[in-house]
Amino acid sequence: MENRIRKQFLTHLAREKSHFTDQSYVENFYELDAQIIRALQSHQLQLANTLLETLTLDLLKHPMIDEYHGVRLYFRGLTYHVSRLVPASNPNVQTSLAYTSALLKLVDELDTPLDFVYAIPVITESLATMMSFVSSQVSSDHRVLSAIRLIEEHLTDPTLSLSNVAIGVGLSNNYLSSLFKQETGETISERIRRRRIEASMNDLIVTSSPICAIAKSYCFSSCTTFISTFKTYQDMTPLQYRQSHHQKKR
Repeated sequence: MENRIRKQFLTHLAREKSHFTDQSYVENFYELDAQIIRALQSHQLQLANTLLETLTLDLLKHPMIDEYHGVRLYFRGLTYHVSRLVPASNPNVQTSLAYTSALLKLVDELDTPLDFVYAIPVITESLATMMSFVSSQVSSDHRVLSAIRLIEEHLTDPTLSLSNVAIGVGLSNNYLSSLFKQETGETISERIRRRRIEASMNDLIVTSSPICAIAKSYCFSSCTTFISTFKTYQDMTPLQYRQSHHQKKR
């Protein structure tokens, strides 16, 4: 059995090696890959989209075993790469794993060149969100980790606040506020606001819910407040963000 499997591997290896004899193609692949990772790390989604589209179209010219094998292999590899950057101690690791699983299933369902191109904004958005888990400073203090977990679990809860989180972890408002800021670099209120905006971004893309309804679901006091807060984080309004993604799908 082992010998048969070894022969199978060597057969595949001999077949695949022929696809990478063009050194300029290989160098271009790695250069674009490095740029995509940097764009995701800096949350430059438009740049990441452009770079990933370029690499995708290049990979579609080198189909390997089947027509879409190369691009599927890369999308899966990129997803695994970002996923592995999120350590098990990170409070967002379960969310990251859920993103990973969903992305891998999506990649396997893509079966036309247009599918792969149209999937790029969704992939970069999801990977950038996962990358933000890595860049967010994570505390080793179990009380801060508990506070972060409570925030993640109650983003759509209108009662979510410093006071309620403090009660949940058994600390005073002042002590938790000071500790959280020291450990994560942001206040409880800043964390809640940022994570609500990040969560709303997915709703803007995958649902047709009115913007004011999304604002209400994430507990913003008004639609105007949501729009101005969103613009602070994303340099565009929620409507512009939604339109920019829908235009790419046409």
